[in-house]
Amino acid sequence: MSFDEHSADYSQKMDRALTVVGLEHDFFIEAKVPHILEARRRLPANAAVRVLEIGCGIGLITQRLRPLLTDVWGIDPSISSLGHAAARGGQMIAADGLRTPFADETFDLVIAVCVLHHVPVDQRAAFLAEAARITRRGGIVLLCEHNPWNPLTRLVVGRCELDRDAILLPQTEARRRLTTAGLSNIRSRYILFFPWRGAVWRWLESHLAWLPLGGQYVIDAVRR
Repeated sequence: MSFDEHSADYSQKMDRALTVVGLEHDFFIEAKVPHILEARRRLPANAAVRVLEIGCGIGLITQRLRPLLTDVWGIDPSISSLGHAAARGGQMIAADGLRTPFADETFDLVIAVCVLHHVPVDQRAAFLAEAARITRRGGIVLLCEHNPWNPLTRLVVGRCELDRDAILLPQTEARRRLTTAGLSNIRSRYILFFPWRGAVWRWLESHLAWLPLGGQYVIDAVRR
């Protein structure tokens, strides 16, 4: 799917799909940031960290990460989306996740947030192999994906016109594909159990992370 036609009103379209759960898209964007920062803590604490988001879209994640991680890059095949992302700041390049313009081991942390379910099944191995190639040895690849076992997630995806091509993948598939791409020390957790912000709800979610009922999951792995 080309996201060029959706870039101008991307968040509004997501908000309309999410009315069934009574939440706005920003809630889901903000919920992922602590998990990305937690993955960064797997890297040396005193080292500069270069981050790439594959499929950055209009830059909602990179905008939030830049003040926290500073050297943040984004790529996306949608030129129109990148225009919106660039307006939010950061270093943006037009490219897709199958053919990135970077040398081997360019980044310390490579993330793809709700992207892999848009990648055709027969191209997912190549997508993750490319993510691993541009991640330095000892660096992290992180995915965040919809949990297909959650009925509300399936309902929202079914209502969302941006997900017309989506083929959701369970955490077990993501884990297997990361292993095949040469990544190890895989950690995974389910997230977004509760529709509320706050430290108490985050604490509860951390204790439920093993339960495959969260709306999404986060999985990260180390490049050997």
